[in-house]
Amino acid sequence: MTATTTVSCLGRAPRKDARLRLFCFHHAGGGASFFSSWAGRLPSDVDVLPVQLPGREARYREPRFRDAGDVVEALGRELAAALDEGPWAAYGHSMGAMVAFALTAARLRAGGRPPEALFLGAYAAPHVSSTLPPADRYDDHELARLLVDFGGLSPQFLGRDDWLRVLLPVLRDDLRICATAHRAGLPDPHDEQARLPLRVEAFAGADDPLVTPDAVGAWGQYVHRFRMTTVPGGHFFPREAPDPFFDRLNSSLARLLAEPGAAPAAPR
Repeated sequence: MTATTTVSCLGRAPRKDARLRLFCFHHAGGGASFFSSWAGRLPSDVDVLPVQLPGREARYREPRFRDAGDVVEALGRELAAALDEGPWAAYGHSMGAMVAFALTAARLRAGGRPPEALFLGAYAAPHVSSTLPPADRYDDHELARLLVDFGGLSPQFLGRDDWLRVLLPVLRDDLRICATAHRAGLPDPHDEQARLPLRVEAFAGADDPLVTPDAVGAWGQYVHRFRMTTVPGGHFFPREAPDPFFDRLNSSLARLLAEPGAAPAAPR
């Protein structure tokens, strides 16, 4: 897909009264609904803004991306105004972690407003060997079984070919995005001079069958300020064991809001 998407990737306009915007990027095969409960779990001063890639949920009629560089280019153009208007942070889960980081790196190169922090969950740093399945290695039933095994798909989908015909092409294209992360303009993790002036906190599920905490912790090689947190749960720990994860995320967001220079509280 070429970077010509014109439909908004945000389901609504950002709130004007928020002190911090939190842009949320979903996992491979997923959609913005992954973050549907987050506004009720985070501080009211934080505007939770799930980013919806095309080809799924409300944007299911639109052509999907297959290349990480195209995703970053399109999102950078479409989100530029919302990212530049005021303080922002981002959370990316699994594939969304790579997308959020690559988008931020591109904005820094272009002189855009940097985030207050990035939160990256359940994704190995790009230079670490990937454990994600290649897009075309498995047939539909094998791929569906893998999804069930690591918690990405309910067992009720097995044997439902009509459902799998809708779900699996989305996942395969997202896996192609993951496989082309090298085209997204990421810095060289082996060059200390290339490290980005960012604050990053990475989260890993203690029982994640796809990615280890060490692989997630390797994101620290890309930035100057880094914190690693291991939380209970598997690959989808925000759903599997939400309380420990949200406790830590809320604590980190509260520190951001309390820092000198943070956006003042909006009038009520």
